[in-house]
Amino acid sequence: MILPERGPAEIREMNIAFNRMVRDIQQAEADREIMLAGISHDLRTPLARMRLEIEMSQVSDETKQAIDEDLAQINHSIEQLMEYARPATSAPEQGINISPILHEIYERERPHTESLDGTLAANIEENLWAKIASHDLKRIVINLIENARRYGRCQKTNQAKISIKAYQSGQQILIDVKDQGVGIAQNEIQRLLRPFSRGESARTGVSGAGLGLAIIERLLRQVDGNLQLLSAPNGGLCARVILPKMRPAKKTTKTPPS
Repeated sequence: MILPERGPAEIREMNIAFNRMVRDIQQAEADREIMLAGISHDLRTPLARMRLEIEMSQVSDETKQAIDEDLAQINHSIEQLMEYARPATSAPEQGINISPILHEIYERERPHTESLDGTLAANIEENLWAKIASHDLKRIVINLIENARRYGRCQKTNQAKISIKAYQSGQQILIDVKDQGVGIAQNEIQRLLRPFSRGESARTGVSGAGLGLAIIERLLRQVDGNLQLLSAPNGGLCARVILPKMRPAKKTTKTPPS
């Protein structure tokens, strides 16, 4: 928001200083996006070359697999940095029906989860209306599913068994993404919502940039939503997205001309 640079001298000077601060912040945000995009490009090119050279080398299959996993982890960290730098989409003026979007996410992520020797189930109520951009909702839920795939594997079977449940509770829409992993200690939850924070090695055997939950919380904050992390008594973690319930937009009927 730019303030008018006119009026009494004191007000004009204050508005000029405020506008300068806004422009500086916007420039800093733009510079950050350009910098991260450049870093991403400069790192991914040698990573692809290294992966090709490893495939053509004479090292053992075990060594190839270990190096490939390291390269995949570096690429994942780059993707998280880019996702954190990407601005949130403006919230729609009216509520949208998020049920079809959640069904779409489920149908897209289920085969990928099964290809990683896991399962993904869904129980989604129909006609759930919330005020959030479709793209941001997808970023949130897919991020939570990815977290469950990476960190929520059952200790006994080493398989990720994930479920999505979306339902209405009072004036709120709740989306639960549950896994059967180790869970998170209560005193760790708030720290994990901060950027670049990671949990204990029991749950995070795979390292990362520690940005996934911070991205989700930032997207939810701008639409008056919330993220809760709930450890189940019998093991596992429930990541609960809370969104304010919205009424569907009323359809306007046009009066036919007389």
